[in-house]
Amino acid sequence: MADIKTRIGFVAAVGSLVILYFASGSPISLYSMWQEELGLTHAQLSMASMWYLLGTVIPLLFLPRISDHLGRRPATIMILLVSMCGVVTFMMVDSPEMIMLGRLVQGIASGLGSSTVAAYVVDLSSDLPRWVGPMITSSAPTLGLSIGAFVSGGLVSHAGVPSASYFEAVIVLVAIFLVLVLFSKETVSRAPGLMRSLVPKFTLPARSGRLFAACAMIFVGTWAVGGFSQSFSATIAYEYLGSTDALVAAVVFTSLLLPNAVGSYFAKRFEVRQAQMWGMGAYVACAALMWASLAMFHSLLLFCTFSVVAGFAQGIAFAAGVTELMGRATKAQRAGTFSTIYLMSYGGSAIPNLMVGMVAGNTPVETIFSWYVIMLAAMFVVLAVLASRPYPKAEASEVLAS
Repeated sequence: MADIKTRIGFVAAVGSLVILYFASGSPISLYSMWQEELGLTHAQLSMASMWYLLGTVIPLLFLPRISDHLGRRPATIMILLVSMCGVVTFMMVDSPEMIMLGRLVQGIASGLGSSTVAAYVVDLSSDLPRWVGPMITSSAPTLGLSIGAFVSGGLVSHAGVPSASYFEAVIVLVAIFLVLVLFSKETVSRAPGLMRSLVPKFTLPARSGRLFAACAMIFVGTWAVGGFSQSFSATIAYEYLGSTDALVAAVVFTSLLLPNAVGSYFAKRFEVRQAQMWGMGAYVACAALMWASLAMFHSLLLFCTFSVVAGFAQGIAFAAGVTELMGRATKAQRAGTFSTIYLMSYGGSAIPNLMVGMVAGNTPVETIFSWYVIMLAAMFVVLAVLASRPYPKAEASEVLAS
């Protein structure tokens, strides 16, 4: 019976992680529709992304270890319920403020999921090869966001499904995985000290400071560009193709994110420093070419082509860092380490989007993107210095599961 619960739990945890981001990705390709209906500005689009990112930071700061005290299963159920609340908000969108509220709530669900549900996935994959859990947790966010954007764009724009009906169906999908979680295996013994755990605390495996600093350059830089794509994919489709088609916006958005899942799979073939340097180097080069595609060649096809390569490179660099960090973490450190990883990723990307939201107005999209390219280049220089020599190794006794 325990084995059956473990198998059900693994499917439920992986599915829950993907569906959380599927729900969060569903509104993105509809921004062009709401931009036309509600008159959204570039600044408001960027602020919607910023509110999503801010929502992820709140639980990553204050609730990263909540599943150590409530249990992985009850915490996952709570997170899926929060996600449902965010979806309900998008059933009733009638103003920019409603979009921002919905993105805030979905951000909270995603932030909780990236620590708690990700740790649940790794717990339940302990009998599988070491790279499986980190690969899934690295690729699930981009996979879920991409599929959500694609499906919503296709059904709402091309199949004529009303947006409210679409989001009702998303609620049903979330509920299905919630039911599966009810029959899943619990993987941690509940520990006392819930209130003490609310105090922000950053968890990292032993002897991983320089490794994490190098990873942070990748986390922040690539996720900041992901935030740009989330905010402006619909705008790029409109300004360079004259299209308000939500499916076209989804293609622009997913061209950067979906290849990430493929790159994550190939990360296991590289030593961590090699993956970081080659992956981030290729990402920066592609970002520069993406900017040139917009500013010099005015070609959406070239932009999407270089986005695909950039997404693949990001998957290699990101997953390699996560795999190395999680390989050094004890079972008790997993949720906290995931929280630190995603706090850096989401928090770091929220700051550039906040700044863009404050100053962008209707600044041309290619000018806004040039700011991100400059930031990426600076981060790559820092990464090259940090990864110039091997990272310290953790002792075997420091990584034994607790």
